[in-house]
Amino acid sequence: MNSIDLQFTPFLMPIIGAGIVLTILAAYAWRQSKTAPGTDVFIVLLGLSAWWCFTYAFELITTNPSTMLFWVKLEWISIALLPVAWLLFALTYAGYARWVTLPIITLLSVIPAIMIILAWTTPAHTLIYADPGVRTVDALVYFSATRGPAYIFHVTYSYLLVLLATFLIIRVWWRSTGVQRRLALVVVIGALLPILSNVIYQIGLATGRPINVDLTVPAFAFSAVLFAWGWFRLHWFELVPELGRPISTSGRIDPAAAALSTQTRSLNLVSLAMSLLFFLALAPIFTLLLRGGPAQRPLMAAYILLYLLLLAVTIRRDDRYLTRATGLTLVYLGLALLDLRVSGLTPVIGLFLVTYAAFAAVLLPWRLTLVMLGIGLAGVLLVPPIQDPNIQRDIYSLGYLLLSVSMTAGMVVVALSATRRDIRTLLQTSRDISQVLEDERSQLEMRVAERTRALETSAVVSRQLSTILDQSRLVREVVEQLRDAFAYYHVHIFLWDDTLGALRMVGGTGEAGQAMLIMGHTIQPEQGLVGRAFSTNSPVVVPNVNEDLGWLPNRLLPGTQAEIAVPITFGDEVLGVLDAQDSEVGGLGLEDSQLLQTIAGQLAVALRNARLVTQIQQEAEQEALINAINRKIAQTTDIDGAMRVAVTELSRALDTREAAIRLEINGANGHDQ
Repeated sequence: MNSIDLQFTPFLMPIIGAGIVLTILAAYAWRQSKTAPGTDVFIVLLGLSAWWCFTYAFELITTNPSTMLFWVKLEWISIALLPVAWLLFALTYAGYARWVTLPIITLLSVIPAIMIILAWTTPAHTLIYADPGVRTVDALVYFSATRGPAYIFHVTYSYLLVLLATFLIIRVWWRSTGVQRRLALVVVIGALLPILSNVIYQIGLATGRPINVDLTVPAFAFSAVLFAWGWFRLHWFELVPELGRPISTSGRIDPAAAALSTQTRSLNLVSLAMSLLFFLALAPIFTLLLRGGPAQRPLMAAYILLYLLLLAVTIRRDDRYLTRATGLTLVYLGLALLDLRVSGLTPVIGLFLVTYAAFAAVLLPWRLTLVMLGIGLAGVLLVPPIQDPNIQRDIYSLGYLLLSVSMTAGMVVVALSATRRDIRTLLQTSRDISQVLEDERSQLEMRVAERTRALETSAVVSRQLSTILDQSRLVREVVEQLRDAFAYYHVHIFLWDDTLGALRMVGGTGEAGQAMLIMGHTIQPEQGLVGRAFSTNSPVVVPNVNEDLGWLPNRLLPGTQAEIAVPITFGDEVLGVLDAQDSEVGGLGLEDSQLLQTIAGQLAVALRNARLVTQIQQEAEQEALINAINRKIAQTTDIDGAMRVAVTELSRALDTREAAIRLEINGANGHDQ
C-alpha cells in the first residue's frame, strides 16, 4: 500500500478510540465472567462492536477500491452477527436467560452465516452489493455500491431482532423502580441509539442522499459502553484507581509515602489524560504533516515514537516513579520541539515550554528539574522553528491548536486537582487520626484506671486473706470484695467436698447466693463451666454463655450473659472453683480472667492455712481433753472411782448418752475372778 492509498478523516480517531474502549471493556468483562451471570453473551456483544469499529476505521483510512472492499467484507462479520448478539443480551438482561440455548443461537445465526458467505463472495454476484467501488466527496474517498435484495432482507431481519431486543429492554425499564429504573433508562437509551442512527443512514441511501459515514458504527459503540455501565454498574474507580479516593486512609500514614503517593497519582492522571488527548490530536497532526509531502514523514515517525513512549509511561505503572516521570517530561519537551517544526514560533510554543518547566518542577526532584530545564533550553537552541508552517485556516489546523492548548492547560489542571484532593484527604485523615488517638487515649486511661483498681482490689483482698483464718468469713469477704470492686453480676465459690463427692457452694453474693447456701447447692465435676474448670484445672472464659453448649443455667441467676470459672489450686491439688458472672455479653474477658486467677491463687493459700489452723486447733483440743481426763482419773483412789470418772468424761467429750467400760480379769489358775 503506497502513500496515495491512505487518507485521514475527522471521524477516524473517535471510531478507533471507541474500538479501543470496547476492547478494554471486553477484557474487563472476561475477567469478571466467573462472578457476573450472562457475561459470555456480553463479551460477544462487545467483541463484535469492537471488530466493527476497527474494520470500519480501516475502510475509512484507505482509498484503494479493492482494499476498501476487503475491509467491508470483514465488517460483515459484525454487521450480520451483532443483531443476534443484541437480542441474546436483551434476553439475558430481561431475565430470560433460559432462552439463550445452543439450538436457539444456532437458529438465529443461520441467516447471518448466509449473509457473511454472500458478502465474501461479492462481486461474483449482486445479491448484497452491485457495482462496488468508491466515490469522492470533499477530497475524501468513501465506499459506494448499489444495495441488492439480500442486503434489504438482512436489514429487515436485523430490524426485527433489534426491535424485539429493544422491547425487552424497555419492558425492564417500565417495571423497574428507584435506582434500578434510572439504571434501566440508560440501557434503553443505549438500545435506541443504533436504531435511530441506522434509520437515518438507511433513509439517506433510499432517497439518494447517502451519508458518507455510517452512523450506526459509533452508535453501536456508544451503546455498548452504556450497556457495560448498566450491566456491571461499571466500577470505573477499579479500572482507573486514580479517579477514586485520592489516597488510602486506612492504618498509619507515613508522610513520605503519602507524598510519593500524591506524586504517583498525579503522574498517572496526567499520563492517562495526555494519552487520550494526544491520541485525538494525531489525526489533525498527520493531516497537517501530509500536506508537507515526503519531507514531513520523519516528523510523523517522531510523533508516533513519542506517543508510544507516552503509552509506556501510562501503562507500565509498576516501573520506578522517577523513570516514568522523566519519560513523561521528555514527551512534553518532544511535543514542544516538534511543534516548532510544525507551527513555528507561536504563543502556543511559549505555553508548551512553560508547562514543560512546570511538569519538571512538580514531578521531579529539584536537581533533576535543573537538568531537565537545561535539556529543554538546549533543545530550543538546537531546533530551529519552521519558517513556512503548514498551519492553515481549516478544521485540521483549528483542531490541532485546540487539542494542543487543551492538552497543555488540562494537564496542569489535572495535576493541581489531584494534588489538591490529596492534600484535602491528608488533612481529613489527620483529623481522623487525631480523633482516633484521642479515643485510644481515653480508652487507655480507662484501662489503666481499671487495672489500678484491680491491683488495689487484689492488694486489699491479699491483706484480708492473710489475716482471716475462718473459712466461712474468708470466702464471704472474697466474693463481696470482687462484686463491689468490679460490679460483677454475681460471684460465688465452690469447694470440693470428699463426703459428697461434689463441688459444694460455700460462698455467694446477694440473695441468690444466700438461697443457694441454704439449699446446699452442689455441682458435679462434669457439670457446667464450674465443673469444667475443676476437671481440667484451667480457667474457662465464656463471653456469651448462650453460645456455649456446656453452660449450666441457674434459675436464681436469670441475667447471666458472660461467665468465668477459675480453679482454686494449691500445688497439684484443686481445692475448688472461683466463679464470676456478668449481665452483658462480652462483659468478661482476658483481663478479668487474669485478675481472678491471681485472687484464686491467694485464696488457695489462705484456705490451706485456714484448714491447717483448724486441724491444729482440733488436735490441741483433743490433747487438752485427754490431759484433763488423765488428771481427774489420777485424783481417784480406787479402780471403781477411776472407771466412773473415765466413763463420765468420755460421755461428755464424745456427746453420747451412754458409755460403758468392760474389764476381763484372768486368774493364775485359769479361772475368772
